[in-house]
Amino acid sequence: MSIASITRRMALGVAAAALLCGSASAQAPQAYDGVWAGAISAGGQTLHLELTVKTANGETTAEMNSLDQGATIPASAVKTDGGQLSLLFLSVGAEYTAKLSADGKSLAGSFTQGGSVPLTMTKK
Repeated sequence: MSIASITRRMALGVAAAALLCGSASAQAPQAYDGVWAGAISAGGQTLHLELTVKTANGETTAEMNSLDQGATIPASAVKTDGGQLSLLFLSVGAEYTAKLSADGKSLAGSFTQGGSVPLTMTKK
């Protein structure tokens, strides 16, 4: 394993710890619950994504579905703080951070996996 790979894994681990140790949320975690749809353009192609967020027994979980690739990626860490949703996907080295709109119908932010691309998702 290269030093760059080790450093990246350590950084993702620190990010996961930071997500899990967040402060109290301005929005109730349930405000993010539901199915969200969006798309990113990268490498000359458009990937359609579906995000499912669920809160049960005080725990919020999420998974991202890449509809065009047939892949489902569970979030390793979920944080809701100050009207922002932060999801970490350690298995693919990715992160999604977004602000919840005032009407609760959209999330606007960025998806980062190597590079960063804008990603707005709309509640279905």
